[in-house]
Amino acid sequence: MVTRRSFLGGAAIAGSGAALGFGLGRRGLDAAVVDARFHADDILGGETGARLWYRYKFVGQAVMDNQITFLLGLAPNGLTDIGEVLDTAMHIAIGDEVSWFEAWSATARRVQGYAEDAVAKGHLVSASAHYLRAGCYWRAGLMRYARRDDPRIVEATRAALSCHDEALRLRGDDSHAVEIPYEGSALVGRVHYAPGVDRAPVILLHQGLHAWPEDTLWVVDAAMARGYHVLAMHGPGQGASLRLNGHPFRPDWEVPVGRALDFAAGLPRLDVDRNVLMGLSFGGFLAPRAASYEPRVRTLVADPGVVDWGGSMLRHFADMPGLLDLHANGPSAFDAAIAAVSKVWPDAGWYFEDVTWKHGVATPHALVDDLRRYSNADGVANIRARTLILDGVAEDATPGESKRLYDALTCDKTLIEFDATSGSQMHCQGGGTVLAATRLFDWLDENVAGGARSG
Repeated sequence: MVTRRSFLGGAAIAGSGAALGFGLGRRGLDAAVVDARFHADDILGGETGARLWYRYKFVGQAVMDNQITFLLGLAPNGLTDIGEVLDTAMHIAIGDEVSWFEAWSATARRVQGYAEDAVAKGHLVSASAHYLRAGCYWRAGLMRYARRDDPRIVEATRAALSCHDEALRLRGDDSHAVEIPYEGSALVGRVHYAPGVDRAPVILLHQGLHAWPEDTLWVVDAAMARGYHVLAMHGPGQGASLRLNGHPFRPDWEVPVGRALDFAAGLPRLDVDRNVLMGLSFGGFLAPRAASYEPRVRTLVADPGVVDWGGSMLRHFADMPGLLDLHANGPSAFDAAIAAVSKVWPDAGWYFEDVTWKHGVATPHALVDDLRRYSNADGVANIRARTLILDGVAEDATPGESKRLYDALTCDKTLIEFDATSGSQMHCQGGGTVLAATRLFDWLDENVAGGARSG
């Protein structure tokens, strides 16, 4: 396979040869350009690159570049600015999670400084815009950083929450940080009230493995514009509830959802009888699991839909033949194999460090055991909530799972698939959330609103 380095060297040679009349054939050069600029479909890079906008190489490492594409897609809601994202990407070393964290932290600190200067000068609208981006950049650094003993993680988490809070306060949102009682502690949350609306349906919103609900402003802003209130939750294993309160994931997601519904019932403006539970990414498994066993869930949105999260994750290890076979040989052999793979493939080391932390287990071997608990094959038929599933033809985390969930449901159900022309075909519509918001809320207005503003 032509790497970025080998392509650049080859291009220089080809340029010299062309001057002498020995230019590289156009067809070969085009293929080299594609490989240099675009990632292949498989994560280990054994296939030829494809000319797809969501496979573009910014840093040159597949997972990081996927996350940069996600961050670019947050620009329409003011969470990022394209130039700031691309400039930060230029300061990240390929596959180096410390470099990732420090580059985003530097950008966050600089943009937060813009906000503080604007406040000092009385430019509060400008300050709000700066704080909104600063909060997102603090979160971006945490997205690809799993060194859980680094005290900077707590500092960045608190800064991300504080900046987001200031941004919404300064822009005049009726929005407040809340603590949802949970296991003798709390889950971090935020309630957003639609302006000028008293009692209205509430969307209980949570994300998945990496993103935070604050990153899902495309849902929050569209909801408030249409008269829905939102209760955003950092569930166990997610965002600030993990990093500040130490709560790991749990497969019985109906427990934290039940706590959130209990909490919502105490807020008079939230019409819990017309609730919508929405989960994204890993949340597309967790939310349906909750709806299977929490009968108070009235409407369910899964983006994308997932029946078997654990199986979907373990299928990705097919790129490393024989690795999962070692799991049956016990922890020593398997964990040693993961350690060896991590030395040549930093993504493996980051993934296992990140996900063992979030699942509350100590080793890669234990993580595989825990992931196998995250299947809802036996619970899907219990779902009675009206259900919307969002999916895209470029779904790469859990391909095929949305259709599997749709086929297994026996309730009122709708599947919206974003095709290759939509710009919204990526996982969770990354890079195409403007269209996604209209499709989502058109459906909600037709099926749920009953008094909320439609638009």
